[in-house]
Amino acid sequence: MNFLEIRNLFHIEGNIGFHTDEIKRAENKWGALPAVLKEYYRQLGAHERLNRTQNFLRRPDELFERGEYLVFYIENQDCVDWCIHKEDLGEDNPAVYCRNYNDEMVLESSTLTDFLNAMALFQAGSWGMTHCDDEIYSITEEQAEKIRKKYMKRKYELHQWLRMSFYGNFDDEVILMTENGDYDMTFGAEDGERFREMVEFMRGLGLEAY
Repeated sequence: MNFLEIRNLFHIEGNIGFHTDEIKRAENKWGALPAVLKEYYRQLGAHERLNRTQNFLRRPDELFERGEYLVFYIENQDCVDWCIHKEDLGEDNPAVYCRNYNDEMVLESSTLTDFLNAMALFQAGSWGMTHCDDEIYSITEEQAEKIRKKYMKRKYELHQWLRMSFYGNFDDEVILMTENGDYDMTFGAEDGERFREMVEFMRGLGLEAY
């Protein structure tokens, strides 16, 4: 369990995580924690750009319960959060639920691994990359289709907070498109040359920033 896609996205080598004692204390407090979450905490949990650019991974000592669920990730304005059903804490790779704007618990991802990969792409596309465009662009369906033809769609998505999809031809670049009538779009890359290539393509689309 090395979270290779996330490591490649952010060019992460080695571990930037929490001490095993911190993770163990949280596990003792809640009776169990999923194996994937424990490993993520240990390997990548303390990486700031990955986990705190826009939304926030809760530290092991910041986990809290909301009814029958344990919250481990929160939206930056605390409008929604993501959690695991407490009955599933003993599973290795459980489903992740979102408390949405209507205060309902709805399924976000069928596995914790899928959710962590999707949220990593969101953080990367939300100015978490070393090289990123500072603007948010409003794009039409026609412009979105040109992006889809140029860049491959990533298999991870977010649906229940906002409807988001991610694109990129290389492991370390991302285009984030959020449905909003048409689309809101941001983009970035960890590699400078890749980013310059993306900028050149985007200029040809006639983008309008907010």
